[in-house]
Amino acid sequence: MSLKKLPILALILYFLGATSALALKVRDLNVAPYRDYLLLYAYLEDFPQEDFREATRHGLGLSFTFHIQIYRIRRFLRDEKIFDQEITRVVYYDPVKNIYYVQTVGAPEAPRRAPSFRQALWLAANLEGIPLMPLVRLQPKTRYRLKLKAEVRKIARVGWPKKIIRFLLFKGESLESSWTSLVFSL
Repeated sequence: MSLKKLPILALILYFLGATSALALKVRDLNVAPYRDYLLLYAYLEDFPQEDFREATRHGLGLSFTFHIQIYRIRRFLRDEKIFDQEITRVVYYDPVKNIYYVQTVGAPEAPRRAPSFRQALWLAANLEGIPLMPLVRLQPKTRYRLKLKAEVRKIARVGWPKKIIRFLLFKGESLESSWTSLVFSL
């Protein structure tokens, strides 16, 4: 190996190591039937809290997006997708009131307040009892595969100053988890 290729190889290994160290993990993925709906339970972990705290303190919001898919498992055919949804939660900081807000995009309720950054992250990163779909759409004794992927992004609200701050201070726009799957039946 020539000496000219060594720095390039070192850079590639550095960036591969950096991206794998900052990957999100989905934990305790589970579903449960409750009354007439299928409910989802999961939470995220292994994200850089200090980096996120600094980002929100500088006026950047955090966007937690969960990609959820449910497939009907078929024996000899390709699995049939029966459900596909995105749930997005946005965390932002109000410096005047010294409080964090967590809002689920598209939800009719008001943003939830969190007095601490840790509690705001907990509200945004936990999927606890999220109704996915009516149980009527699922057939008993049929196997299904639930797939979940999470993505966390730093978002700038408006204006060039915040975009410049984002560019200068914060490395990396988003973190992603790998697809996590769960096979279940009713």
